[in-house]
Amino acid sequence: MSKSREERAKALEKWADTVDASDLRIADTQALRTIAELVDQRTDVDEQITEAVISARESDRSLSEIGAMLGVSKQAQRNRCALAVVAWSVGFDRNPSSRW
Repeated sequence: MSKSREERAKALEKWADTVDASDLRIADTQALRTIAELVDQRTDVDEQITEAVISARESDRSLSEIGAMLGVSKQAQRNRCALAVVAWSVGFDRNPSSRW
């Protein structure tokens, strides 16, 4: 199982505490920070797309119509949003507070 970004950050901080400052050199980490920020944004957008797919299915929109809006075939859309479609088809409540 892979480590979460938070776990990797904690491990890096622990390692950094053991490093001698004279061994360090200045490194430009902006590109890496940009990657991390974009991954966070992509995750947020993917979640929003999933919510939109569920809403579209609740509004009786077809998988073909949804796929067209995503720029993919009906089958690719079904594969991409399979969990959302399954959740919708079994009436899964999207409101987490009502599940407990």
